[in-house]
Amino acid sequence: MHLPRGIAGPLYWQEQRLRGRGSVRERLEWLRANQERTPAEIAELQFDKLRATVRHAYRTVPYYRRIMDERGLRDLDSPADLRKLPVLSRDVLLREQDALLSSEADRATLQTNFSSGSTGRRAQFQQDADFRLWMRAHQLRTYEWCSGWQLGDPFVLLWGSEIYWSFKQLTDRAENLLTNRREFNTFRLSPQLIDSVLDRLVRFRPALVSTYSNAMHLIAKEAERRQVRIPGLRAVQGTSEPLPPALRETIGRVLDCDVYDKYGMRETNIVSHEQPGGGPMLIQSENVFVEFLDENGDPCEDGQTGRLVLTTLNNRSMPLIRYETSDLAAPLPHTSALPYPCMTPVAGRLQDLIVTPSGDHIDAYLFSYLFMRFPEVHWFQVVQSEPDRLQIKVYTPEGLRKGTATELTERIRHHTGYPFTVEFDSLTRMPESSTGKFRLCVSELGAASTGGGARATATA
Repeated sequence: MHLPRGIAGPLYWQEQRLRGRGSVRERLEWLRANQERTPAEIAELQFDKLRATVRHAYRTVPYYRRIMDERGLRDLDSPADLRKLPVLSRDVLLREQDALLSSEADRATLQTNFSSGSTGRRAQFQQDADFRLWMRAHQLRTYEWCSGWQLGDPFVLLWGSEIYWSFKQLTDRAENLLTNRREFNTFRLSPQLIDSVLDRLVRFRPALVSTYSNAMHLIAKEAERRQVRIPGLRAVQGTSEPLPPALRETIGRVLDCDVYDKYGMRETNIVSHEQPGGGPMLIQSENVFVEFLDENGDPCEDGQTGRLVLTTLNNRSMPLIRYETSDLAAPLPHTSALPYPCMTPVAGRLQDLIVTPSGDHIDAYLFSYLFMRFPEVHWFQVVQSEPDRLQIKVYTPEGLRKGTATELTERIRHHTGYPFTVEFDSLTRMPESSTGKFRLCVSELGAASTGGGARATATA
């Protein structure tokens, strides 16, 4: 049962005020107003925040003061000056924890947060109350970009992060009940849990669901099997994982809703979100400065895939300047009605690329494109432990037909241009996930196999 939106929306703001978060509303209104600016005005606003971040870092953060003195940098005359600073790797972040903390950090509100560790070693960082207030405002704005959702409309978050749930309080549960919001824990994503979550979604009738892309794809496949719909659902917001076309198509078709892509991480909050109505990913310029770098560390041209390097603009207690994500995407020319820079969806991480013995990189989108033609396959994961061999785990409730395996092998060899030895492991039970998300491609060859570049092959 839902409260009317006209009641649930005001209750949300009242509850936020009582919890000391009253400024979220003002921040959200400022973000909304920025949508009326011009691209040049947004670029100027972003550079002002970037410059202020660098100045603050030099003045108050020991690590950056040392690095900037070594590089002879005190201030920015243009965004290009930022490239005089080294990229901040995860190893450096872990090693320099104390030196990366600002002397003016809001220590009373600092929280230690962690990345999920999907690249093998999870990062640790500090975030203050101001960062969390901006994070909440940005989250609300992206929800509003999803098919007309408004605060007070029924909303569901499906999330499996142990870290996220460890921060949950009794007051959060009360807030959810009063504001038409529900949060379902997908900590152990099993067939039984998928079935249960689908039943709860049908009963709750959300207008918007935000979740891991693979989790929602599995729920959609179960809905298709049972021939059920989720009443009132207008949009699904995929996040935290790449959203390949095959997953997007299945979710939208089966659930009869719009599907939006969102990209972000715990270190930075939201980086980009698909524009309202569909289209390119729009960089959240008020929150982060994005660089697209080629294999030589130079800026990419429009349409050229490179690795993403990010600078946070809203965490003065521990600013992350030129943080290496290992994620891959390309800048795009501005074509949106909104004034934000455009980029492609993130295709994956350098660590998730399958590498041919000749050095070509294959991303998950290619495999998604191939597997989408075989409805008997509900889920797959490609694992590479040897240069010329692929192990492919497939979840096939009815079993994997020999003809399907043969055809997939031929397609993989054709589109990758290499005669891989392909071994299929057909699963009759969906594997459990401790975080609720899965990597579609896993390379066990080590970081050296990527050669530091981002030459992902074009998908078919």
